[in-house]
Amino acid sequence: MLVPTKQNISTVTDLRVNTIALLDEVEKKGMKYVFQRSVPKAVLLSMDRYKKLLEMLEDWEDEFLARKLEKEDKGNGVSLKAVMEEYGIKA
Repeated sequence: MLVPTKQNISTVTDLRVNTIALLDEVEKKGMKYVFQRSVPKAVLLSMDRYKKLLEMLEDWEDEFLARKLEKEDKGNGVSLKAVMEEYGIKA
């Protein structure tokens, strides 16, 4: 995780006055912290960084679900033949 530094911090005033320049900088660097009166208020992410975070979250959720499903009781199951008969599928 990135630590707020002089290079990746902007203020609400910067955002209000130089929005386009700030967004260009976010696109180049990937992210910016936005502070208001020395208090962190928001994080701006480039679309690329945002998409990567979403992919990581999705991968984590998939892995979590897979582990959860592995622990579930398998039960007796249903044969393929029974399912095919139930849905009227002929082999």
